[in-house]
Amino acid sequence: MLTRLKIRLTLLFTVAMPALVLAQTFSGRVTSAFYAFERSDTINVTSRHARGYQAFQFDYGNENIAFHTFGQFDNDFSTRLAGDGKVRMYNFHLAVKNIAQRAEIKLGRQPVFAGAGIGTIDGAQVKVRAAKWLRVKAFGGGLLPADQRFQIIDELKKNYMGGGQAVLSPNAGWNISLSYFNKHQLRAGYNALRADSIGNVFSLFVEPSARAYEFTALDASWNVKRTSFYGRGDYDMIGGQLSRAEFSVRSEVSSNLVFNGSYTFRSPRLPWNSIFSAFDVEDNHEVEGGFYYRYQPTLRFYGNAAGIFYSDDESFRFTVGTECNYGSLSFVNRSGYAGNLNGVNASLYYPLNNGKFMPSAQLSWASYKLEANAGSRESLFSGAAGLLLRPWNVLTIDSQLQYLHNRFYSNDARFLVRLQYWFFKKI
Repeated sequence: MLTRLKIRLTLLFTVAMPALVLAQTFSGRVTSAFYAFERSDTINVTSRHARGYQAFQFDYGNENIAFHTFGQFDNDFSTRLAGDGKVRMYNFHLAVKNIAQRAEIKLGRQPVFAGAGIGTIDGAQVKVRAAKWLRVKAFGGGLLPADQRFQIIDELKKNYMGGGQAVLSPNAGWNISLSYFNKHQLRAGYNALRADSIGNVFSLFVEPSARAYEFTALDASWNVKRTSFYGRGDYDMIGGQLSRAEFSVRSEVSSNLVFNGSYTFRSPRLPWNSIFSAFDVEDNHEVEGGFYYRYQPTLRFYGNAAGIFYSDDESFRFTVGTECNYGSLSFVNRSGYAGNLNGVNASLYYPLNNGKFMPSAQLSWASYKLEANAGSRESLFSGAAGLLLRPWNVLTIDSQLQYLHNRFYSNDARFLVRLQYWFFKKI
């Protein structure tokens, strides 16, 4: 495994050598954060945590070839957790752009956004502008290890993702996309206690079967004057059924008033060989509509309502609120199979000294029942007070004190502080 990692790094840096010679910029962002809180896993059992996070992002190269990295490592200074101290790499790839003024290639660990295909791979991604009206994308590679550690996943033949997307743009207002996605994932085995026919207990190593996903998706958008339409359908090729269908519309009635509406059909997205496929699962339909009204440049109003419908049950949500330059106020209501909730949310912030000093506060109150037949309602209060400091353009310091109170958590207080530094150098 270590040999494969060395080979991978050698190939990446070999291809990146032109960028090292011709590089014009070196930029990055370093973020340090500290979060202290108390956790209650079960009744009368609590644990205290003081976690530190260090994230880093570096970009090195020019407009034609560049090297990108993004990662994080964390540690608990109070109660050690599994995985503490490991470096998690979310992004580590070389990008070669403007190949014949039409193509782009990425090699390494990278995110993928291609219609039905969404995820992160250790592999390659190719984008080609085949014509003014046609763009094509293809990708393939291994899945990341479960803890995002900096190495290739074991059994690559059983842990991979691949697919592609073609985007057609017949004119300025139309976009049509057809995509394909194939993913296989082998779950890790584990030891479990079992009993034989006479009650003797023994340890058994369980090897779960591999999971598989295979989807195609067709989506299209159309913009005409001040109205835009969007539609999408996802088809499960293994299950042989429609997995998701969506249609939405957004219309600017005037420069101050916007309406939006959508319909969504969802079928539970279960992988092949999943134990959940043995149970009865039910599709649902969601209908949503809302508006956004700018009364004045400094005062806006909005509202949104939606319903989710099953064959024997339904759920509704409703939100209305207002925004101004330095704060917001909203009321929310939830009802139906998931319980009932009424809540009020308020936030206030005020930048001082050209934004270099900004205090803020958030308050929330809710009254809820976990089920419709519950006899009494529960109350929940939460709040936060924060302070942002930006002494220089390249340095930002955030701090926030969070508080929550209800009959389950009488006094839940948490503290978060974050320091972020970014730089940009021309070489």
